[in-house]
Amino acid sequence: MSDEEDLPKTLTPKESHEPIVNSQEPQKLPWGRILSFKKFLQNVDLVQEFTFGRAEKCTVRISSNCDPANVVFGISKIHFRIEKSQDDKLIYITDLSKNGTFVNKVKLGNGQRKILKSYDEIAVTSPEYKLYCFLEQSSQENDFLPPFLFTKYANIRLLGRGSCGEVRLVKNRDTLQNFAIKKIILSDSSLSHRINHPTKVYNEIDLLQKLKHPGVITMFDIQQHEREVYLVLEYMQGGEFTKRILSEAMTEDITKFYFLQMIVATQYLHSQGVIHRDLKPENILLRDNREETLLKITDFGLSKLTEESNATTMCGTLTYVAPEVIDHSYRKGGEYGNSADIWSLGVILYFSITRELPFKGENKHKIAKNITTGNYDFTNKRWKDVEPTLVDLIKKMLEVVPNKRIDICDIFEHGWIKNDHCVKFRVRRMLRCEGLQNPMEEHEQPLKKFKFNDHISSSSNESNTTSANVGPSSSFPSSSISCT
Repeated sequence: MSDEEDLPKTLTPKESHEPIVNSQEPQKLPWGRILSFKKFLQNVDLVQEFTFGRAEKCTVRISSNCDPANVVFGISKIHFRIEKSQDDKLIYITDLSKNGTFVNKVKLGNGQRKILKSYDEIAVTSPEYKLYCFLEQSSQENDFLPPFLFTKYANIRLLGRGSCGEVRLVKNRDTLQNFAIKKIILSDSSLSHRINHPTKVYNEIDLLQKLKHPGVITMFDIQQHEREVYLVLEYMQGGEFTKRILSEAMTEDITKFYFLQMIVATQYLHSQGVIHRDLKPENILLRDNREETLLKITDFGLSKLTEESNATTMCGTLTYVAPEVIDHSYRKGGEYGNSADIWSLGVILYFSITRELPFKGENKHKIAKNITTGNYDFTNKRWKDVEPTLVDLIKKMLEVVPNKRIDICDIFEHGWIKNDHCVKFRVRRMLRCEGLQNPMEEHEQPLKKFKFNDHISSSSNESNTTSANVGPSSSFPSSSISCT
């Protein structure tokens, strides 16, 4: 049946009676509207759940005296439902039919949902038999995503904002999977010191493409539009590790559980020739809010592949950086190595126990001096309740001279880690569930070469967009990402 053919007295709006209006109750504002393609159907303002079908209770129903010879015959008692979610404020359509509900000529399937956007067309029984065009009354914030991404993802809320851009939680309109999209506005190429300098951004992209580990954030897609780069990353519902540390006093046992994961992930990075250079709780994300959950390292904009070039620049967050990053006299041959990350992990471990930073000062100069002289203490009352081996490990990780600092292999063999078989078992079991076969053994072959894929920085001919699918096609455990 074509769109031009009408079905008089077959599909009609549900009969309604004028309600008694209580002037004291505020009138609900519509969150959407459906415009009819058929003369026998009225336009409907959506203020609550909307249903369509043959059942008496449907918002729009089929008349009881209709002739079932045409399209009506294929319409279910409740054919589809449109509703606005109270959780994420997105508008969903659910197919409840036997013969199909179609959005933009694509069949949903019984029980399947999709997130609607303005101008989506809804058809029943056949992709050609269009009934409604959907319009959203209060349009979603669309200043974040360009049109080609907004078509695929629905914007939910802001996760973080920084000088280089912002990060938002989004949901795939078809699969309903959550992702974090990190938008980076590229700086001018002459501003080489900026974190959003094209070289630094492409460095992060290239690293994320190469690194595959349960303890490292996964990137699923890259899109570029003019001077804006969009990284589609897994969403980590638990947020930054900082929040976990500050929201509750973690036991020594739980602290060790998370610290061991950090060491495993950092060992993998180092085995791939990568120095992170900005390890801090804000760059460590938790999968969810359970007491014991998976963590992942993120934000690789400052990372350096040591086989490609020497690590010599001053970078990172001051309170977490190693002495050799600040003072060149601590460096061997003018560069620094993996031990800079060990120092940062030592600061994180100290902070996890006390919720205080070891190196403090009234200004940056004083903080830097305390770092380079190793001026910190164990006066916090929390140190009275922990094992002496923990204090010993932190002292060895916060050794000012890099070549005297403990390395990762020796951390695994340190008494605080080695003798706690219970924590090691819990971490091993979790990482094996994530596909890591030997979670606490040294990883093999490092990356031989680092070469940036030039096509990432180029723009396509008409749309000025660049895309690269880099993640697995199947869904991956969900992440948020921070933008500093």
